[in-house]
Amino acid sequence: MERRILLKFGGNALAEAADLQRFAEDVYTLSQSGFAPIIVHGGGPEISAEMEKRGLPAVKVAGLRVTDSAALQVAEEVLQSLNQHIVEVFQQAGCRVQGTSAEGIIIAAKKPPVAADGNLVDLGYVGDVQTFNAQPLEEFLASGIIPVIYPLCADAAGVKLNVNADTVAAGVAEAARAAEMVLVTDVPGILQEGRRLPSLTLSQVDSLIAAQVITGGMLPKVEACRNALLSGVHTVYMLNGKEPHALAKRLLDGADCGTSIMVE
Repeated sequence: MERRILLKFGGNALAEAADLQRFAEDVYTLSQSGFAPIIVHGGGPEISAEMEKRGLPAVKVAGLRVTDSAALQVAEEVLQSLNQHIVEVFQQAGCRVQGTSAEGIIIAAKKPPVAADGNLVDLGYVGDVQTFNAQPLEEFLASGIIPVIYPLCADAAGVKLNVNADTVAAGVAEAARAAEMVLVTDVPGILQEGRRLPSLTLSQVDSLIAAQVITGGMLPKVEACRNALLSGVHTVYMLNGKEPHALAKRLLDGADCGTSIMVE
């Protein structure tokens, strides 16, 4: 069986057309080198920009977007448009891809209120991964198609929920039984005092969280790493999407770039 790998990227990581093009080229190379890639993408910056354009407040708590019905509609429209664009770029690079939401793959549950500044904040239409249905993924992979998934999910009753893309990535990685997961970011990896940490264990990650080295938007990312690792993914990598061909260099050449995370 091909080596299944979950690749997740967000808007900041591949905002430049050249960065996305290089990433698509790397994914094509991987698909021709014994890998079966599965893509999950976010769109936070684009959603925030569209909300600002429409005069809607863009509020985040603990790195997660507060999502009312208007924000949910914006998120869906932006993510669909982004997904279509990403699919086109991947097709131009030679990849066989199909865009889809995470509905039907990830079954979500409304996220409980989160603590912020001593208060509990209801995030609205924001979900957590509850369970998954692997069948759509298996059908894509059996057909040699790379799924390109955006993180709009639904609960068991069909109510749409916005789920953090890193969280969705971990859930999809588990559903696909991926051996590895890569989070493509806009930084060289996990940094401490400006220095890249080449490898970490989960206990070291916990120490960095306690020391407030890992904070803000990086928290959902490392929690996604933890969920993926504890569900069977062997290694998680954080790579810089702005470093040319970092993905191929790391996975095919074993280059020392980014941060790798393992259970122990």
